[in-house]
Amino acid sequence: IYVGTANVKNPRTGKKEQIENAVIHLLGLDKNGKAKTYQPQCPKCFHESHELGVVITCLDCFHEGNTIHRYEYEVSLLSFTFKSSGSCSTFTSSEPDVVIKRAYSFLHKKNFGEYSLLFNNCEHFATKCKTGTALCNQILFGTGVPGTIAYNVARGFTK
Repeated sequence: IYVGTANVKNPRTGKKEQIENAVIHLLGLDKNGKAKTYQPQCPKCFHESHELGVVITCLDCFHEGNTIHRYEYEVSLLSFTFKSSGSCSTFTSSEPDVVIKRAYSFLHKKNFGEYSLLFNNCEHFATKCKTGTALCNQILFGTGVPGTIAYNVARGFTK
């Protein structure tokens, strides 16, 4: 969730410092199944954590050189059915101030839960902040309505 300008604590100095292009996101596992690490400390956002969970970083740390894709909300059911998995939702997004407030709440309270690739990942975090409901339609389950049904059935078996 892009939050713009933010104040963060610099762990080296202990002082609050302002960063630009801040993003609050759920830091998960890398492609090898290990916790992502940022070494050395980022000079823009001071991030160096290797813990999983909700973090605030600069946009550069967030995308790590990868392409950023815009997630669409309030698409038609027809569009949702034929769009690529993890790219859109039929749900309506809340107003930006509400979205940012939710993201900061998860950041400060550290209460989004343990990272799970299938059932509590970065897409769940973003859609929870944007809509109030944690949703994910990852490629493992397919796209559109069939993927959503398969995902919800699988999620029901894990509760």
